[in-house]
Amino acid sequence: MTNKEDEIMQAFDGKLVGLTVMKKWVCKTLAAMNDEIISFVTTNCWFVTSMEDAWGFTFTGNDLKNMHLIFLSESLFEQTQKQIQYSIAHEIGHIMLGHRNSTLVRQGKQEIAHQEMQADKFAKSFGF
Repeated sequence: MTNKEDEIMQAFDGKLVGLTVMKKWVCKTLAAMNDEIISFVTTNCWFVTSMEDAWGFTFTGNDLKNMHLIFLSESLFEQTQKQIQYSIAHEIGHIMLGHRNSTLVRQGKQEIAHQEMQADKFAKSFGF
């Protein structure tokens, strides 16, 4: 890991939970982003390794008291470097773009599709 990636790991202060490979990829992906994003994510987000089928899922809502949970599947880390970083950046995009999904909010298919497109664009803006 680079010095910047090590600094990011320390800034999470225990909010990276699960596989070591997940922790390294999250830090490597964030290192490509600006300091404002790094600071927000390391302060307000938890990343958790999951055994779910979906490669990534973000849970954000009023019921989390302004914290964000990003679940990343173990199977994601069997993919290519570009796919791994793209998926992580996509999930970070949901948070940075203010997308909400919680047990208190119902979303229509069009709104979900629009949010997915925005998160895709966010991830692509970093070259992933």
